[in-house]
Amino acid sequence: MPLSEGSEQSRAFDLLAGFVDPPSSPGRRRWLPTAGTLPQLGHAAGHPAAVPLTAALRSLGQVIFINNPVSGLLLLLALVWQAPAMGLLAAVGIATANITARWVGADRGARRNGIYGFNGALVGSAAAAFAALNGPLSLVAWMGWVAAGAALTTLLLEGLGGWLVGRLGVPPLTLPFCLITWLVLAVVMGLDHPALSLLAQGPAPAQVPWGLGLLEGVVRGFGQVFLCSSLPSGLIVLAAVAAASPLAALLGLAGGLVSSLTALALGMDTGALALGLGSYNGVLTAIAIGGTFYATTRDSLVIALLAAAGSSLISPALAQGLGSAQLPVLTLPFVLATMTTMVLVRRALPSLLPVALHSVLTPEEHRQRFIVARALLRDFRRQLHQSVAGEQKAVLLPRADAAERERLRHLFEDLDRDGSGSLSVAELATGLMRRQGGSLADGASRQRFLQLETILRRMDLDGDGQVDPEEFGELMLRLRRLHAGRAELLTYLQPVDADGNAELDPAELDRLLVSVGLPPLRDEESRQVFGSPGRGLSWGSFLDLLLLT
Repeated sequence: MPLSEGSEQSRAFDLLAGFVDPPSSPGRRRWLPTAGTLPQLGHAAGHPAAVPLTAALRSLGQVIFINNPVSGLLLLLALVWQAPAMGLLAAVGIATANITARWVGADRGARRNGIYGFNGALVGSAAAAFAALNGPLSLVAWMGWVAAGAALTTLLLEGLGGWLVGRLGVPPLTLPFCLITWLVLAVVMGLDHPALSLLAQGPAPAQVPWGLGLLEGVVRGFGQVFLCSSLPSGLIVLAAVAAASPLAALLGLAGGLVSSLTALALGMDTGALALGLGSYNGVLTAIAIGGTFYATTRDSLVIALLAAAGSSLISPALAQGLGSAQLPVLTLPFVLATMTTMVLVRRALPSLLPVALHSVLTPEEHRQRFIVARALLRDFRRQLHQSVAGEQKAVLLPRADAAERERLRHLFEDLDRDGSGSLSVAELATGLMRRQGGSLADGASRQRFLQLETILRRMDLDGDGQVDPEEFGELMLRLRRLHAGRAELLTYLQPVDADGNAELDPAELDRLLVSVGLPPLRDEESRQVFGSPGRGLSWGSFLDLLLLT
C-alpha cells in the first residue's frame, strides 16, 4: 500500500511533537525558479482554463520525464521551430488523449500531471514528421487520424499499461505511442489516399567528421525524442530539460554520448549519427534508469549507461525487422532496454531500490530522498550497535552549535518544574499537557501519560531512571532531524515493502540497509529490533525505533 506522511502516526511523534518548535528551515536552493515540478502552477492561477493548460504542458514534458509546465512551454517552442504543423498536431494529440482519459474516468492526479497526454503528443509529432501535408484538406485529415490515435493511446495506457505495472512492475513508457503510430502508418499506406500521403524517403544524410557528428548527434538526440531533427530544436529541448532538472539533462547527455559511441562502433554512418538517430533512445534510457525510476547513485548510473548502450545494440535488428514493413523504429529500443533493465535489476540487484511509480518526480528529488534515508539509517545503525554493546551515548548533541544547545537548555528548564536538573515522568507529562492544552483528567491524556513511561526509559541513556539535559537534548535533536526527513524517508521506504503489508520484516530491513551501503543486521541486533522471530515492524514503530534507539 502507498505510504504518505500521514499514513500512520508514530507514537513518539504524537507525544513529543509539541515539545519541539524548530524554526522553519529554508527550502533547498534551486538553481532556477523553474526547477522541480512546480505543483503550484495551474491551481493557483484561478482561471478555469489554467488546470487543463498546465496539464497539456506537463504532457509534453512527460515525454522526456519532466513534469514541468514551463519546460512544456519550451518544448512546444521546439516543436513549432521544427514545423508549425508539428506543434499543432502534438496539441491535438494531447487534447484528445486527456479528454479520453477524463471520459474513461482515469485518475485525476495522473491526468493533471500529464501521464495520459504524452503518448498522444508523440503520435501528433510523428504524424507531422512522416506526413506529406499538401494543404488544408491534408492537414485536417491528419488531425483526424491523430485524434483517433491519441484516444487509443489512452485506452492502451489503461489496459496494457495496467497489465505491465501489475504483472512486470514496469511502466508502459512510450509503448502505446509506438503501437498506435505503427497502426496509423500501416492503415494510411493501405488506404493510399491523396490527402493522407506520406513523405517520400529523402537522400541519405551527408557524411561529416565523426567528432562533429558525435557532438551534434548528442544534442540533436534530445530533439529526436520528439522527432525533431533540427539542431535549434535539439538545443531548445535540452534547455527545457535543464530548466526543470539539471541532473536529468546531464544524465541525458551521458546516455546520448554512450549510445552514439555504441552506434558508431556498430557501423552507423556519421550523417545519421549527426542527426541524433544514434542517441535519442540512449537519452531517454539514461534519464529513465539513472534518475527517474531509481535514485541517482553510482550503481544506478553505471546501469543506466549500460542500458543506454543496450538501446543502441538492439536498434539495428529492430530497424531491420520493422523496415521490412516500411515502419520506423521510433522509441522501441528505449522501451525494451528500459523495461528489460528494470526487470533484471529487480531480480539480480534487489538492493537497488526503485522509486515508487506514483512518487516519480525529478532526479534531484529522488537523490535527496536517498541522501536523507542514508543519513538516518546510518545513525540508526550506529545507535543500534551501541545499544547492543551497552554503550549508548549522545551523537547529535556534541555536534550542535552554541545557540542550539542554549535553546535546548531553556526548553529543558521550562519542563523541569522542580529545578532538580532531571526530568521525571510526571514533569514530562505535565509539560506535554501544558504545551498541547490537555489535561490528565481525560482518558486520552492518561493513556499518553502511560506511554511516556516507555519513551522515558528509551531516553535514559545511562539507565539511572532520570532524563538529564544531555539525554533530553539528544532526543530533541533526533526528533527534529527525523521529523525534517520523515516524508522523504517514508517515500524511500515504500518499494522495500515487497508483500504490501505496511510492515518491515527482517529481510526487508536488511535490504533497506544494504540499499544505502550499510551491512545487514547481525543476529543479536535483529533480536533487539524485532524481538521474537517472525515479527514485523509497522511504519510508525520503525520511526520510533529510528528516534529512540
